[in-house]
Amino acid sequence: MDWRFVVSLLFAVVVAIFAIQNADSVDVKFLAWSLSVSQALVILISAVFGAIVVMFLSIIRWVRMRSQIKSAHKEVAALEEVNQNLAARLEACTTKLEKSEAKADETPSAPGDQSIS
Repeated sequence: MDWRFVVSLLFAVVVAIFAIQNADSVDVKFLAWSLSVSQALVILISAVFGAIVVMFLSIIRWVRMRSQIKSAHKEVAALEEVNQNLAARLEACTTKLEKSEAKADETPSAPGDQSIS
């Protein structure tokens, strides 16, 4: 179980207990509206709206992170392709060098070029 879920659950329980213990009626005024409701209901509605805002911001962060991961995967794929091309070129150059060295070993040297040991 994720620790954030546990913390969120504990916070929800604390808010619910607080709301139940403060169930008196309060007057709520917002812009042109005015009504009398239970304080517990005001607390719970505020907590729900706060949770919705946090969830919305988390979704935005998740979408951005997913986009960054996709672009990183594309970059990795491109770099792997470049790596494969360079490895193929290196293999071709190594083969060519080995052939030229083998050819140089096969060619006889001139009679005067032999060194005396």
